[in-house]
Amino acid sequence: MQLITLLTPLALLITTALAEATIVDALAAVNGQTLQLQNAVTSWHGDLLGLLPITKQSTDVLLETNKGTRAAKKSAPLDALGALGVAEATVTLTQSVNSSLSPLIAAKPKFDRLKVSPLILVSLGLQKKATEDMSAAILDKVPADLRGVAEGLVAPIAASFELAVDAFHPF
Repeated sequence: MQLITLLTPLALLITTALAEATIVDALAAVNGQTLQLQNAVTSWHGDLLGLLPITKQSTDVLLETNKGTRAAKKSAPLDALGALGVAEATVTLTQSVNSSLSPLIAAKPKFDRLKVSPLILVSLGLQKKATEDMSAAILDKVPADLRGVAEGLVAPIAASFELAVDAFHPF
């Protein structure tokens, strides 16, 4: 009987630690893809062939974000310590998203010249929606008393996407 009493909290602790690791790993993977997309955009010289790496990296960000959403949905609820680890990864991702969307917006005249800005707008819309879905899935796992703080951490990502979508929207 005592062994079961000891194992139950241990199992809960392990489950919570695994939930945090899963979500943090998903955020780190999205962050890595985001940085690769940023690199593709900043190294692009405005030529048609140079759009291929941007398209590939953009697709990879979308796929990784969707994978992260699935992982977060399957994850166990976080405790306060787990939420802190996720918050740290979220701050890192927020910085990467902000720093990757700025060069994309700055490159809009190059996209306009090639007449592909509508494609970039569609891609941004898909990524924005995927990001909202992933954020919602993660927020569902955050303890209720920390949810307001967590929402504040993801708000800059949503704001950055709004800014980028507005920049590419024709009217």
